[in-house]
Amino acid sequence: MKKLLILTLLCFLFGAVSAQDSNELIKKLVEKNILTQSEADELKSSVNEEKKSKTTQTVEKVRNIFNSPYIQLGGNGQLMYQYSDVNKTHHDFKAKNLFLSLNGKLNESFRYGFLLEMVNPSVQEFWGEWTAAKEFNLKVGQFKSPFTLESQLVPATLETAAYSRTISNLVGYAGDDDVLKKQNNKNNFGRDAGVMISGELLPLATHNLLQYSAGLFQGTGVTTGETNNGKDFAGMLLLQPLKGLRVGGGVYFGQASYFKAGEAESADHVRDRWYVSADYKSDRVYARTEWIHANDGGIDKEGIYGLGLFYLIPQKLNVLGKVDYYNSNKDINREAIDYTLGINYYFYPMCRVQLNYTYSDYSNKWDAPNSNVVVAQLQVAF
Repeated sequence: MKKLLILTLLCFLFGAVSAQDSNELIKKLVEKNILTQSEADELKSSVNEEKKSKTTQTVEKVRNIFNSPYIQLGGNGQLMYQYSDVNKTHHDFKAKNLFLSLNGKLNESFRYGFLLEMVNPSVQEFWGEWTAAKEFNLKVGQFKSPFTLESQLVPATLETAAYSRTISNLVGYAGDDDVLKKQNNKNNFGRDAGVMISGELLPLATHNLLQYSAGLFQGTGVTTGETNNGKDFAGMLLLQPLKGLRVGGGVYFGQASYFKAGEAESADHVRDRWYVSADYKSDRVYARTEWIHANDGGIDKEGIYGLGLFYLIPQKLNVLGKVDYYNSNKDINREAIDYTLGINYYFYPMCRVQLNYTYSDYSNKWDAPNSNVVVAQLQVAF
């Protein structure tokens, strides 16, 4: 009984000191014949298990703090290798994106979110959203404007290594003739500051028939001040007649301030878009197509793309094909067509290796050589 009491007291004492100090003390107790070697081994095992348990509990507490319904910390990054047969530098290897996010909810009706991009540091998102019901949500802040299906995707969920040329140039990214790039020389990833309402209506047996989004936006991209006295309108409407099949479209009406060719100073120019979209999703198949017509300062532009994807191994391995046609000036038919083949392998949820090959065919008016581009990309997310 006396020895049991001593062992209990020692366990409590060892729990408060480091593992190295505990082992030294147990060794001296054996040398003085206070403990047998078997009792010492048992005591060491008990102390180590207790320390492991405390460490595990501490880690779980930290995880629970940052992954509760009220606060969730996450992020993803993409490391890219690119080969191009027309670029001056044929081989390029770099960190492409690194996003850190924090979001959660204060109660059942109010959600919030923050998103930082660290490779080219910028605040991509900061917003609050109030949900009265599934039929009505009110969102205020900086976030994705409701325009096209592909634009709603983030790099971590986009099927290919890059957005379609059509989307990059017409929906606020960093394309060759993107209006927002002319304004602030940033990749806005389709985001802007504004206020938006959205919701789902007309419930059916397995889904809701109608999805809608509409909002007023600054029209200048992320963390950029206003440049004119107007606000832009963006809206989209989607019907889902069958579960997994969506068809619809939307509009974007606004103005942008920039230097147009032949002008001596910056001026406001019309920036209008109309689009039609459709996509279909099942367990192993996904397909999407979108057509966009645009008017930028009197220049008519147009683009259409189609994507097809098939899972060879569900949730693990898929192959895809994509064709993207873009005309940056319909008056002179300044056209480009991109043909892309790709493969995605997911070695962990949201973590994947991507391989894309793109052949780009340019018209004479584009004044660029046809090109072959290979992209290999590693994505890690948590």
